[in-house]
Amino acid sequence: MIQNLKYLLLIRLFAIGGQVLAFFFMQYFFAIKLPVMPISIIIIALGLFTFFSWQYIHRSPVLSQKIFLVQLLVDLAALTSLIYFTGGSINPFISLFIIPIIFAAASLKTTYTWIIAFIALGCYTMLMFFHIPLTTYKHHHGDHLDLHIWGMWYGFILSAVLVAYFVSRIAKTMRDQDRKLAVIREEQLHAEQILALGTLAAGTAHELGTPLSTMAVLAKELENEHADNSELSENLGLIRQQIDRCKTILARMAIDAGELQAESGYKTVLADFFADLVNNWQNTRQNVDVNINLKNGQPGPLIIADHTLTHALTNVLDNAADATANKIDIEAEWDDVNLTIKIHDDGHGIDREILNKLGKTIVTSKANSDGMGLGLFLAQTTFNRYGGSMQLNNRAKDGATVTITLPLSSIIAD
Repeated sequence: MIQNLKYLLLIRLFAIGGQVLAFFFMQYFFAIKLPVMPISIIIIALGLFTFFSWQYIHRSPVLSQKIFLVQLLVDLAALTSLIYFTGGSINPFISLFIIPIIFAAASLKTTYTWIIAFIALGCYTMLMFFHIPLTTYKHHHGDHLDLHIWGMWYGFILSAVLVAYFVSRIAKTMRDQDRKLAVIREEQLHAEQILALGTLAAGTAHELGTPLSTMAVLAKELENEHADNSELSENLGLIRQQIDRCKTILARMAIDAGELQAESGYKTVLADFFADLVNNWQNTRQNVDVNINLKNGQPGPLIIADHTLTHALTNVLDNAADATANKIDIEAEWDDVNLTIKIHDDGHGIDREILNKLGKTIVTSKANSDGMGLGLFLAQTTFNRYGGSMQLNNRAKDGATVTITLPLSSIIAD
């Protein structure tokens, strides 16, 4: 509504300029006797009203349709007054009465549109009977027929320009609104998926507690029973460690849920953050070689290492390792605004069919379909929460590149 009103005010200014130009030609070129004083008062009053209206809409974040209706009524009143003093219905500018109707149809509800249409029709009809006739000082450059022909031509140009400009701008505004609505719908769907995943995760964490505790007890008993078999005892000990790790992860999920970044993170320089991230990750991915390259030099800025950010980057590394990667390169560079992280792998790349879907919805790129793309989906959600983004692309030869952009202000330590 505000944008459409801005268009109306801009077009009104254009129309005022056109009226002043037409007034000049009628007065001096066609030698038409015009009541200068009332016409000047109407044009000046309309200009001042437009100026104050422009100031008002910049102070008001929300405008009602009634305000827009008042603006159109003022336009009708000004146009009627001007045409009354300039020949009435024989004035070629009488066709400008269609402009407020077009604005009303495009911006207002049906009731207000019909109000504008009936008032415009009434004003047009009244001007057929009540008006000040045009008179000339002398015959100069033709008679009234010449004036009417040229006036119709000028009025058509003015109407065509106004309507074309307004309709094109309204169409652009509607397209922009459609795009914004599509983004909102996508974000709402995204939020619903996250909510569903959160509910599922909470329930799953609760249900897994009991069987994990049972397996931990049984693994400990079997380890004690087979203490004389070193190989078996070692394997059982490893199983128990992994069970304890699962329990720790579930406990951390319960503790950290809903915590703010400042409460759940710790301060560290960027180089140490990546070193700790890779060391912890390689406890379960020892067969993958990881190289870290800070392009701006060591040790990097002091950041808050939030556990959600760590988990998101871990998901990206897991996805690269699952793509049969033997080597992963992590590159990081930053400026005063953004931190850019690029994770390259030498795996088999990403299928083109799902390349644009990964991170935006739950899909899988794994041949055995063990995963659903959940890791990248959650990682994208985390990066979005920081105000950043994640893009996936296949490399020129083998492998893929994940480019993560984070606003430095969202992770920098005070």
